[in-house]
Amino acid sequence: MTAVVATLAGELCIKGRQTRFHMVRELLANISAAVRLRSSRVYGGLLVLDVDGDPSALSRVFGLAHYAVASEVRYDDLGDLVRRAAELTANDVRGRRFAVRARRLSEDRFTSLDVNRELGAALLGGSAGVDLESPEVTVYVDMVERGLAYVHTSLQAGPGGLPVGVAGRTVALVSGGIDSPVATWMIMRRGVVPVVLNLAIGGREHREAVLSEVKLLRPWAGRHDIKVYFIDGVPVMKALAEVRRPLRVIALKRVLYRLAEALARIEGAHSITTGESLSQVSSQTMWNLEAEEHGIELPILRPLIAMDKEDIVRVARSIGTYGVSAKVPEYCSLAGPSTTRASVSDVLEAEKSMNLDYAALVRSAEAVRVTLEGRAEAPREGHLDKSR
Repeated sequence: MTAVVATLAGELCIKGRQTRFHMVRELLANISAAVRLRSSRVYGGLLVLDVDGDPSALSRVFGLAHYAVASEVRYDDLGDLVRRAAELTANDVRGRRFAVRARRLSEDRFTSLDVNRELGAALLGGSAGVDLESPEVTVYVDMVERGLAYVHTSLQAGPGGLPVGVAGRTVALVSGGIDSPVATWMIMRRGVVPVVLNLAIGGREHREAVLSEVKLLRPWAGRHDIKVYFIDGVPVMKALAEVRRPLRVIALKRVLYRLAEALARIEGAHSITTGESLSQVSSQTMWNLEAEEHGIELPILRPLIAMDKEDIVRVARSIGTYGVSAKVPEYCSLAGPSTTRASVSDVLEAEKSMNLDYAALVRSAEAVRVTLEGRAEAPREGHLDKSR
């Protein structure tokens, strides 16, 4: 069993009491999916966790700002705390520039400044000196209760954000390319559970690429499995062939929004998430976005809207999806070149001419659930998984 101290992401610390209680409860449930959580205690913005498993898994739990493996120290007074903390950290600071950062989360007979001063003095002799600006090693002392502290020197960055599950559900349009998995990851970071929708127009290889991307996203989702719906693209592409070529990509995007709306009604989702970036391609100009989403009742969330392609690729590499996404062809290009300024009336007319039954297409979708173990499991009953 390993003791871990974790700092809540800043936003959680400023929430109202009830909201914060709900979010921390969800956070602990997500932590329990990443590691085996034997016990937990909350001290303001600090969590003390006793865990089995690899603590580095906490780097994928949204809602944590930092975490560290720590040593529990029970002490009688300031001198006792300093002596015990110095014994634990002397090897870490030997020959190196260091700083001491103590914080007191409860009443005691001394202050955090007292600890900084006395522990710094105790460690100084074997070190290369104190450096409060850019230390090579920082000794952290978290005094959580009178007579109880946690000491560590290796603070790891968490992903920040909000715990997945606190902000509802969204239907995420995932094409298999670079952008949409990044958009899905970014909306997950805001506490949202994604339900993935893919228009199946690229055959088995395309389907497997989308599933591979979702499997890479799944560890970030905590206790929440990710559902993926593959909608038959053949009827859509046949209908699209009757639309004037300059409007095809825009009409296709509108069809995707309509399908997402239909799926959202089943899944209890309250938004649609896409990987669109303003003016990155012709279908994503401001004029075309206006025409594509005209009359769509759900909010369309676009986490990448102001990001450059290089920034999107950087995130894709960091979360591990780029290697898969970069090999997937851009299937929207099958619809051909697009106008950059479609009118709402033209797009609505094109959609009407396609005469698609969105609800029927969703009902006939193939649905799978991607689990934490990386399995893609079929729903228990029928094709469409209506469970929440």
